[in-house]
Amino acid sequence: MSITELEEKIHACIINGESSEIAALVSQALEGGALPLAIIEQSLNPALKEVGDKFGQGDIFLPELIMSAEAMQTALELLQPLLAAQNQVIESPGRVAMATVQGDIHDIGKNIVCAMLRANGFEVLDLGRDVPAATIIAEARKFKADIIGLSALLSTTLPYCRDTLRLLEELKIRDQFKVFIGGGPANPEYAESIGAIYGGPHAEAAVQNMLKAMGRA
Repeated sequence: MSITELEEKIHACIINGESSEIAALVSQALEGGALPLAIIEQSLNPALKEVGDKFGQGDIFLPELIMSAEAMQTALELLQPLLAAQNQVIESPGRVAMATVQGDIHDIGKNIVCAMLRANGFEVLDLGRDVPAATIIAEARKFKADIIGLSALLSTTLPYCRDTLRLLEELKIRDQFKVFIGGGPANPEYAESIGAIYGGPHAEAAVQNMLKAMGRA
């Protein structure tokens, strides 16, 4: 099978969310002489962008999006160590600290955004779920994040997004971070009211808005 054919199959695996097949195809492409960075830029990223567009248009649904993100992560786990070994890098748009806020254990949306951010070259610190504001800020500072991403699926936990902004103000470091919020109850009006940026209605929108915030879209 030619490199071109393998790259087309890798692209299709992302579109179809076929995690079980993508590792073997990536390995074959590498053995055939394909460069890790080329696989990412020519096959993986365009495919995930296509998936995000389809999700945004309502042509596919959350389970399909999750499967595609998982396939992407499987491929990246193979490729990223090779990039480091070859001193190849994806030029990073920035560093993002992501967390599901205190009191909320829902993290599927956050996990998808993290996967898609990594696919677009961002360096991502995933702090997990049910994370207090003080921890989010402390870890974001250590990570030297450009962006703090806050996810809240429950309306009862949305105020913890506001608390994070307030604590940033109290610490007099608000201007060090671009703060995004997302999740079911989040909306542009609430984001504006607390001084945050609304990520958008789905993962692809969040990634594109973060790229814009970093001057990369």
